[in-house]
Order: sequence, then C-alpha cells, then structure tokens
Amino acid sequence: MGAASKVKDALKFDIEVVKGPHTGLRLSFASGAATMGRGPENDIVLANDPRISRQHAEIRQRGNEFLIVNLSQKNFVMLNGESIQSEILHKGSVIQIGDSEIRFTPEAVAIEPVMPVMPAAPPVPTPSASVLKPVAPTGLPQMPAAGMPSMPPGAVRPQMPMGHPQGVGYQQQAPRPAPRPASSGGLLSNPKTRFYAIIVVLGLIGWYLMTPAKKGKDQNAFRTSAISMQDVAEAEKRTQELMNIKKEKYDSVQYKRAQENFIRGFRDFQQGQYARAREAFQVVLNLDPENELAKRYYHLSKIKFDELVKFNLIQGSRYREKKNWRMCQSNYSNVITMLQNRRDDPSYKEAKQFYEECTLNLEGGRL
Repeated sequence: MGAASKVKDALKFDIEVVKGPHTGLRLSFASGAATMGRGPENDIVLANDPRISRQHAEIRQRGNEFLIVNLSQKNFVMLNGESIQSEILHKGSVIQIGDSEIRFTPEAVAIEPVMPVMPAAPPVPTPSASVLKPVAPTGLPQMPAAGMPSMPPGAVRPQMPMGHPQGVGYQQQAPRPAPRPASSGGLLSNPKTRFYAIIVVLGLIGWYLMTPAKKGKDQNAFRTSAISMQDVAEAEKRTQELMNIKKEKYDSVQYKRAQENFIRGFRDFQQGQYARAREAFQVVLNLDPENELAKRYYHLSKIKFDELVKFNLIQGSRYREKKNWRMCQSNYSNVITMLQNRRDDPSYKEAKQFYEECTLNLEGGRL
C-alpha cells in the first residue's frame, strides 16, 4: 500500500511517465493523493532514477484541485520548467523530478446545470356574477345631465356648438377680463434711458481694459539670452557632476560586491534556498542600503522561510499521527536544520522534541 492516505470525496487522476528510465509507466489513482520516489512504500515507485529521493514529492488533493508538494530538501521539483515547493496542478502539467518527467491528467468534474426558477404567474381575477351594471328604472323623470342647468317648462334649451362631444354639458365662456395697465418701472422703463445706460456700462468696461497696469517687477517676464545661456551652462555642469558620481559608484569595489551578492541571493531564492538568499540580500543592504530591490527580496525570503518551517512542522505532525516514523523524523529534521542558529525559537524546541520521539519509535520498530 502507498504512503498516501485516502481523501474524503476523492477525485481520480492519471499519471504517465514521458521521460526517464520509467518512460511509458501509466497509473490511475482514486484516493485523491499519491507519493512518488525511489522507495517501495511510495504509490509511484521510480527506483531506477538515481537522482530521485527516497520519498521525493506528493500529489495532494485540496477541494476540487490538486497540488504537487516537494518533500525532499536535497533535490528539486520542477513544474512546467519552473522550480517549486508547492504549486497547483492543471490538466497536462509536467512534473520533473530527477531525470523523470511525469504528465498529470485529472478526471473532469461534471457540473450539473442549474435551471432558473421562473416566478409563478399571478392568478387572473374572474368577474363576480353578483357585480351587475345599474339599470335606470323606467317611469321616473329623467335627471338633467351633469353641468347642465334645469330649464323651466316651455323654455328653449341653447344649442351645442358644432363638434362638441356628446354627453358633456355645454357652458358658455365667461367674458375675458380687460388687460391691466402696465405699472411704472422707474427710469429704466423708458427705452431711451436703458440704451444710454448700456452705452455707459460698456464705456466703463473698455476704459478698465485699456488702462495700463502698474509698473513693477514682473516675475513672468522673459529673461535675456545671456541669463538663459548661463542657466543652460549651470545645468550641464550639474549633469556632468552627477554622471561622474554615478560612474565612481558603479566602478567601486563595494558596488561590484553588492551586485555579486544580489545575483547569488536571487539564484538561491529561485531554488527555494530562502535562508541563504536572506543572508545574501543582507550583505547587499550592508553595502548598498538604498537598494530597494534587495530590501524587497530580503523580506520575501524571510516570509518564504517561515512558511517552509511551518509547512515542515505540519507535515511532521501529520506523519506522527499516522505513525509514519520515518517521514515524521525527516520533516522534523528539516526544521532543526533550518533553525540551527535559532535554538531558542519555540519551533526549534518543538521539532527537537518530536524528532527524538519519532527516532525512538523508528528504532524500536526495527528491533
């Protein structure tokens, strides 16, 4: 039986070795996880590849997706040509460990279509049989229409004008009131007075615009060509001084050492050696404190280092619960190695205690 445990609601996946000593090997898994390495306890045994660790990597299900996790501290795991520690797998992803390349193919997850719920149509009210139209009783005197005055007997009703709608009472229009006399508006009510007032206002505006401004020093006035040429000469002199300062900086031994350590730290960062990367970036900052890129990667290296320590502690606890003493010992040993210069760290003390426990159980099982 392989080292990987079954996962609840596990998904199926297939692997195929496309390069290396085991080319052509095809396996299918339905447990949601699988380990790979040279050891016979693995689910994917690659014993003929000497560059693979005894337990090198693990394919692990997380929800509806899969991860590839590097379990080896000495050898690398590459996904699609990039070195990784833990990364999401997709259909057709190529995992490279040692000299072997493995293609990963997950089983497609079927998603049932959800039909939209249509709102129910409101009921159509039916007319009640008891609702009847009123019928005027026969034999009663007819009432005059609304808006029509009652006429005495023998009087002649006025005729409606042509085009008047039927059934609407006719009313004569009241005479329009006489227009009110316009009230006096003062001096400006006279058109001639208003005209002269407008002429005066326009004359005042023109006089204000034509009046020259007070004499004084204009800050925005154009300077003479002699002053402009002097400014250009000073700017060129300052530019040359800055270029000389930069050249001296780039040619200095201190700057070259900083660049060498930056390249070394960046290479270690890409390979997952975060402790060494942080040390290299610290040297860069000691030589060039204003190097913003070195500051950024120094903090990223610290974050990645802490995440790797935490990951090994979680893995060690997981294998300890399963009584897999060999893997438990390996993970806690990684933490001890990473924190060997920080023996007062709680994570180091925890790893040291459980490492000894796993070692005792492993030796006892061998006896």
